Amino acid sequence: MKNIYTLILAASTLAAAAAQAQTPAAATDGNANGAQVIMVPIPGTNPAVSSDPLVQKRQADSDANAEYKARKKGAKMEMKEEKADAKADMKMQKAEATSERNKAMAADPDK
Repeated sequence: MKNIYTLILAASTLAAAAAQAQTPAAATDGNANGAQVIMVPIPGTNPAVSSDPLVQKRQADSDANAEYKARKKGAKMEMKEEKADAKADMKMQKAEATSERNKAMAADPDK
């Protein structure tokens, strides 16, 4: 049991030492002197348009997905409007039927 404890302690010590050995320069984007690299786009180029077929497919998929969501949202709004209209019509028909029934019952009190 003491050997397992010693091994765990040694492994944790090595892990801590490795974590401390990392310097801020090694944790940066790979620049050896630790300076920060600033990416500036080249004038006249569009980073959204790429000649890479995978990037083009990803962009086309994204555009198609956005178009689908827009159509779906429009259809959902249209369905909600139709449903609200149908509900209002149903309530009106129900009110008319109730009033007709009440008039019929009032006209014939024997039943």
